[in-house]
Amino acid sequence: EVEEEDARGCELVEAMVEARKNNVREVLLRRYCNIGNALHFLFRCDVSVPCEPKEGSGTLTQCLTPALGFPFVDEASQQKVWNIYQKLALRLKIGSSSVESCMEAYKEVLKKDVGKQGIGNHCPAIRLMETAPEVHGVTYILDGSELYIGLNGRHFELYAVLPGAIPPRIGTAFCAKLVRKLMGDERKLFMSHPPTFKK
Repeated sequence: EVEEEDARGCELVEAMVEARKNNVREVLLRRYCNIGNALHFLFRCDVSVPCEPKEGSGTLTQCLTPALGFPFVDEASQQKVWNIYQKLALRLKIGSSSVESCMEAYKEVLKKDVGKQGIGNHCPAIRLMETAPEVHGVTYILDGSELYIGLNGRHFELYAVLPGAIPPRIGTAFCAKLVRKLMGDERKLFMSHPPTFKK
């Protein structure tokens, strides 16, 4: 049984080395960008993973995103993308990205008892961003020549940058198409049986 597990581990490492050698990841991510007509995207997915038999199953949050490339070539433009994704996330999670709304949501998070050990007890701000939005939503920001879209649903969030010439309604349809493809490929893209470490 141990030898079998070691053999699977070696096969996995060999497959990862081969995939990296052939730029498979970059080609795949570019294909996903093309599906959504996106210049860039970040996809966050809560993947169901098995746990100990007595615990049932849980979720493992995983992200998929290509490297920022053209037209985001300098540090300022790259930071702008991440800042706008953050605003979109706050809009989806708490309805606004204003300082006042964020502080009110943070106060509500502090009132909730999580009942588990973990970093959320020591750093409540993490719970604010890890809390799933109450409703499925879409939000967008048109910023010059770029359209930023945030889209969330059950167990996923997508943030994408599209050319600003695309109307928000059509951009949202492109993003929904991308989400359907990513969710369909979930088992290929994300770890569903992550390595576990026992105490």
